[in-house]
Amino acid sequence: MTARDGLTDGAFDDAPDHPGAPGRLAYAAEVRALAELAAFRKQRVALIRDLPHWPSRDVLVIPGFLSGDWATAPLRGVLSAIGHRVEGWEMGRNMGLRPGRFEELETRFLDFAARARHPVALVGWSLGGLYAVELARRYPQAVRQVITLGSPVSGLLNANNAWKLYEKVAGHPIDSAPVNWQPGALPPVPFTAVAARGDGIVHPVSAQARPGPDVENIDVPGSHSGLGWNPWAIRIVADRLARN
Repeated sequence: MTARDGLTDGAFDDAPDHPGAPGRLAYAAEVRALAELAAFRKQRVALIRDLPHWPSRDVLVIPGFLSGDWATAPLRGVLSAIGHRVEGWEMGRNMGLRPGRFEELETRFLDFAARARHPVALVGWSLGGLYAVELARRYPQAVRQVITLGSPVSGLLNANNAWKLYEKVAGHPIDSAPVNWQPGALPPVPFTAVAARGDGIVHPVSAQARPGPDVENIDVPGSHSGLGWNPWAIRIVADRLARN
């Protein structure tokens, strides 16, 4: 395990198989995402200046549960500023996998991919990362890579503090969604899973994918709710997009 500028590779390799949800203190500390946003705004110009500006990719960014494109605007703004062709999911608030919702996302994705010049990159935050993985699993020929931010890509769908609320909002048990998908499955494309060490929503162990030849697990400092403007996470996204 090596550390670079606050980033760590494979930080949770020796963690228990099912860590449970983050504790109450970690959950309460999610409020610091507001301070993280203020800090991001102060360093945004310098961050953009330092990130790789080439090559340009087509990037679809998918928001987390109860979130929408407004939450991913900081990330998308930086990626656009460094030359990528970036779009949000344009489907309003992410209310979970209600009947027909994933099919609606498939249509949106296929339209985006059809307009792209090359296979697209998918970036998903929290629940949006699970959607991104499933899209890549179904349409690998149209996807060049997947990057998830604080997403329970391990398949441990209840190792978080949101699953009970999710069931109430989405209207189905967390492990019985009205869609044929495979939580925990690896997409057959390069895959980077980013976990926040201080995540009070999704346990950082749950945000790591199973090992695979094209899988990379990285953790960064910060909260779950601030991953969309976390400078370390944004640097990872920009760096992976720049790779051939």
